[in-house]
Amino acid sequence: MSPYTGERYGIFVAVWHLVRDGRVTEDEEREYWDHRNWYEEHLPLPPFYAEGNPRRAITWFKESAMEHPLLSRLSFYKGLAEKYQLRMEVESTDQPGEILYEDDFQVAAVRVKLAGRVEG
Repeated sequence: MSPYTGERYGIFVAVWHLVRDGRVTEDEEREYWDHRNWYEEHLPLPPFYAEGNPRRAITWFKESAMEHPLLSRLSFYKGLAEKYQLRMEVESTDQPGEILYEDDFQVAAVRVKLAGRVEG
């Protein structure tokens, strides 16, 4: 659970933590950086991340993009998560909250808080 957003970590952050904490092999780390660099070139980065994500948004992959070749490279991340026994679950929602950003592949939103509870 992210102490920043209060939500579960996404696959990119969860696998980054494995690398950051030195839990992967050198070959896996090298391959991680290859995949990360590829995604940084090909997957749009929501602009609020450059500001440190001040509204604490979370980013979801769109269901319509799940079969796109761009997301097929997620198999590396899934494999690494499985190997190191990270519990990963696919979550989906049709109410992600207040949408701050959207592109062909993803939507970023903040949860809307109502009377002490989170909706979405």
